[in-house]
This record gives sequence, structure tokens and C-alpha cells, in this order.
Amino acid sequence: MDDTRHTLCHVTTPQAVAAAGDRLTGYPFLHCCTDAQLAFVLERHFPGRTGLLVLRFDPATVDGRIEWERSEPDQPPFPHLYGALPLATVATEQL
Repeated sequence: MDDTRHTLCHVTTPQAVAAAGDRLTGYPFLHCCTDAQLAFVLERHFPGRTGLLVLRFDPATVDGRIEWERSEPDQPPFPHLYGALPLATVATEQL
């Protein structure tokens, strides 16, 4: 899938962002989603949670590659970032 057409999102906590320094990384990848997938992600993985952050970013600004992979039944592939997300390039929305 062509990730250049999408702004991608990563859901996280303020604590994770504070601990990350200037780059957020995951092992082995950061779970991401598109705006269209965000409601599903929040309902499935963060039910009832408050104080979460949605980090929105242009995939062209990351240090790594985006792989579109099937990870949820009956859902389109999700983007996974294999690399670092420079926090200076994200727009942050608090939920």
C-alpha cells in the first residue's frame, strides 16, 4: 500500500512520550493506523482509557520503513513503523 497518501497515527501515553526523548521507537515496530482505522484501534486496544495521545505524522518524516501488515481479522492492513518517529515532526492530539 502507498503510505504517502496517508497521515499516520500512533496512540500512546504522555508518559511514553516524555520518556522517549526526541524519538519514539518500538520493538520491533510502532503500531500505527490511519485516521480511518483510529476509532477501531481505540475501541479494540484502549477501551475506557483517558489521557491518551494521538501522534499524527507524515510517513515521509520517519527514520525507517512503513510496512502495511494484516494484524486484525476483518480489517485492512495496518501500518507498522520499523524505525524511529521524530517527535519534532508530529502533531499531538490529546483524547
